[in-house]
Amino acid sequence: MKILKGKEMAQLDKVTVEKIGIPSLVLMENAARGLLEVVKEKFSVLRRVLVVAGKGNNGGDGIALARMLYLQGLQVDLFLPLGNPKGDALRQLEILKNLGLNPLRDNPSWEDYDLIVDSLFGTGFEPPVKGKAVQIIKEINSTDIPVLSVDIPSGLSADSGRVFEPCIKASVTVTFQFLKVCHVLFPSAKFCGEVVVKDISIPSYLADSIKRETIEEVDVPRREPDTYKTKEGHVLIVGGSTGKTGAVIMAALAASRTGSGLVSVGIPQDLNTVFESRLVEEMSIPLKGRGRLSYFAVEEILSLQEKFSALAVGMGMDRYEEGQDIIRELILNWNKPLLIDADGINNLADLKDLSLLKKRQGITVLTPHVGEFSRLSGLSHEYVTSEQLDVASEFSTEYNCYLVLKSARTAVATPEGKVYLSTRGTPAMAKGGTGDVLSGILIALLGKGLDPEKALKLGVVLHGIAGEIAEKETHMESLKALDIVECIPHAYKKIQSVLENPR
Repeated sequence: MKILKGKEMAQLDKVTVEKIGIPSLVLMENAARGLLEVVKEKFSVLRRVLVVAGKGNNGGDGIALARMLYLQGLQVDLFLPLGNPKGDALRQLEILKNLGLNPLRDNPSWEDYDLIVDSLFGTGFEPPVKGKAVQIIKEINSTDIPVLSVDIPSGLSADSGRVFEPCIKASVTVTFQFLKVCHVLFPSAKFCGEVVVKDISIPSYLADSIKRETIEEVDVPRREPDTYKTKEGHVLIVGGSTGKTGAVIMAALAASRTGSGLVSVGIPQDLNTVFESRLVEEMSIPLKGRGRLSYFAVEEILSLQEKFSALAVGMGMDRYEEGQDIIRELILNWNKPLLIDADGINNLADLKDLSLLKKRQGITVLTPHVGEFSRLSGLSHEYVTSEQLDVASEFSTEYNCYLVLKSARTAVATPEGKVYLSTRGTPAMAKGGTGDVLSGILIALLGKGLDPEKALKLGVVLHGIAGEIAEKETHMESLKALDIVECIPHAYKKIQSVLENPR
């Protein structure tokens, strides 16, 4: 599903009204009917509802909902703390008054209601909240009454994951036609509660040019009957250092579980026995270096380039001057798909020369978490988190690479400026090693020769679903990265089941 910003949504509204010819009042009625459906579904036992409405179209949606609830026999109060509405919202108020329901004259007693409908501010609002609305929002949040927000919780920006104070903390948010950025990025997503998208007759094709969207479908590759192991990819995973051997091991095990025909690990030669004792199906290649890789390991890696279909580097590698040289040489001289993760990204950041990425001949994938990306880009941790979609898209476009930016949700950005957000996964995956597992999954799919965009989208969804399954089989506090590896087959089955049995 497309993810829009406030001005983009306003433009689509305008085109729908002025060029397609659907009156704005009809869109408002459609929105109110969508709200009514959600109220019936989510809040089935209601006696008394309070609608808190603003002066614009968002308030009009709430007022129209008040009328529909009133006509269905519920006790409904309408509160207009900002004064009388304008435009279509005023017409909705006049209709309501004609039916005998007038707005409250005084502030309501909040605790008297079973549901509060928040329709103060919509997607066109620019935070922060000022004036009388500040106290109103604080009073609503101080109650234990469920809150349904219309389009977005009042006080948030539709365009960002940033939280502005004060803002409504909703139980459910009903938005129209398309998701907005604040619904899908954290921390703002926590204030939206459950998000429901309702169709109000704005044609979906109007958003075709928007390059932000959630990952709804993925393609699972099918093996040909006459395939063989090298055709399914032979990937090389390079990294490891004293005290951090597990990162490469987890990535290698994940690559095997994801379907790579052959998996080899390139590790410092004095640590080879550690890897030999932990890996069975995967092969090890001792490279020059004691405790961590030597710069001279690069020549060995590049000499083996013809044997491998893709290379992942950086897991457990350590952060050091020779590490920077290794990353630079691999960027410039490895011509097949190259995935850089963890300390590979940190060493690239320490090089302070991202222009190297523009010189790459092959496919480049970077898989940083927010902290690593902050070091790489120079942007603050908070900014990267709240503007995840934009910063991912801008970075990928500028440096001609694919970016898998990991936060509470994972974004996949392409050199063409497209960005996809996976909403799969669980807080249980906030554990060391889960990123190494993701890199193993991704390099296996890239090593199969899949289109990189499809490979990365499948990989992040596969990783997220495997994490969800692993949590159910263990516990949120007890899940380990290797549990995710063992649940990759179950995640494949779940994805395949959806593909074979669409709704």
